[in-house]
Amino acid sequence: MRVASKASLLVCLATAALSAQSISVINGARFEVRYPVSPGAYAQAYGTFAGLPAPANTVYATTIPLPTTLEGVQVLVNDVAAPLWAVNSESVSFVVPRATANGRVNVRITRGGANIGTGTADVVTVSPGIFFVLGDELAQGGVRNEAFEASVQATPARRGEVIAIFGTGQGPVDTNVPDGANPPTGTLVRATGTTRVYISVDEAEVTFSGLSPVFPGLWQVNARVPNKPYIAGRVPLVVSINGVPSNQVSFWVAQ
Repeated sequence: MRVASKASLLVCLATAALSAQSISVINGARFEVRYPVSPGAYAQAYGTFAGLPAPANTVYATTIPLPTTLEGVQVLVNDVAAPLWAVNSESVSFVVPRATANGRVNVRITRGGANIGTGTADVVTVSPGIFFVLGDELAQGGVRNEAFEASVQATPARRGEVIAIFGTGQGPVDTNVPDGANPPTGTLVRATGTTRVYISVDEAEVTFSGLSPVFPGLWQVNARVPNKPYIAGRVPLVVSINGVPSNQVSFWVAQ
């Protein structure tokens, strides 16, 4: 089974113009207003965070487990420090602590112990999202072909081969993994919910759904592209877990 690398993670950081006193927290892959988050998933907090680098100079975590302090910033979810992936003056990317209960929670961003943003987030058990390229009209997804290359026009997937899909929000898993850490070496950590993948108008065979072995909190789904002649070119893809659908993305399949 192919796995993700830091370079393959598509946690894109968009911009927003909000006051320092108010933040907006959303699913870190879907980027949809008011879409909820889930325990163990990536989330994005948007605001105006004075003193932090501009988006062009975003600071990323360089250690695993992910730190709970980055550039002096902490994200507190119901007063529990969350692992951080990236920070800049307009957004903070973090992992929702897995012990977070469902419902509306308080989210507080501090720097050097002082509040720089407060808000709330809605937490549900599963909140599936697939990472995609922001600004792309057809939402090129975080999908890799069997050679583990991005499934774009130049390096498409092929019918009958297994692709790797990267997202977040799969919910409960069968092995406890500390927040911000990788699964134990050699251990496949599987999602306990029922995962289904739809490519074009067909359901694909799912061969794995669970945590990426090499990047904290990343959901990886491996699925076989149906061998149908009409699945060619740029095709749509949706993943669901326990009946909850992800956002729709696209990827390329060889003619």
